[in-house]
Amino acid sequence: MSKSISKVDLTLRSFLLLVTIAFIIAWAAIGHAATPDAQALLKRSDMYRNGWPAYSLNVKITNYESGKSDEESLYLVSQKGTDKTYVEFMSPRDKGRHLLMLGDDMWIYLPDTSRPVRITPLERLSGDASNGDIARTNYAVDYSAAYVRDEKVGSENCYVLDLTARRKGATYQRILYWVRTEDARPVRAEFYLTSGKHIKSATFDEYASSAGKMLLRRLTLYDEIRHNSHSVLNYSNPAPRDLPDKLFYQGRSDRF
Repeated sequence: MSKSISKVDLTLRSFLLLVTIAFIIAWAAIGHAATPDAQALLKRSDMYRNGWPAYSLNVKITNYESGKSDEESLYLVSQKGTDKTYVEFMSPRDKGRHLLMLGDDMWIYLPDTSRPVRITPLERLSGDASNGDIARTNYAVDYSAAYVRDEKVGSENCYVLDLTARRKGATYQRILYWVRTEDARPVRAEFYLTSGKHIKSATFDEYASSAGKMLLRRLTLYDEIRHNSHSVLNYSNPAPRDLPDKLFYQGRSDRF
């Protein structure tokens, strides 16, 4: 009788051990599956600003001081691949100015100079918008992403990603980035300097379909130092283009 009980007890303990092991494995698998691939999410989120391998669009930047509009600037942005961007300044007061990005390098062409001037992506373009805010929009190339947490922004369920610059040409050293859990659509961002200072925030306000692509149409940038200014970037006429390589050639004299 005692042998029979011992045998049953051993069988029961073995069963419970197997159940426990299976539970631990299942729990670990669930935990692993629940952690999203941050870099894949970042690459997917880039598609909302870069719908095609080569494209152009118009950008209008409206700057506000203390709630009042004080300046508008117009640009024609052409991008090819992830490392070539050409920006033509379209406002009459800026006629003859052009911006060129090649890889980690960036230059501005001025009508009263014979050679391009090297600039940085962080330098001011207009209002609270930096050069890189319209010329460097492929975050998956410039940053390494890490998942931080899930968080709700208004009614949107989001993943919070921590982006760290991995290229010297990146506009910011660090970005906290909120993207929707359902489709990786950008919702908001916080931008930081190498010192850790929070200098700027952004909200991704409006999207619309263009040629079968859901693309960003309005972005607002907020100055986190002065707190009384912001810039609204409106994007229009996005379309795929067959852009010639000569458009991105640094030595083109006809830019002037």
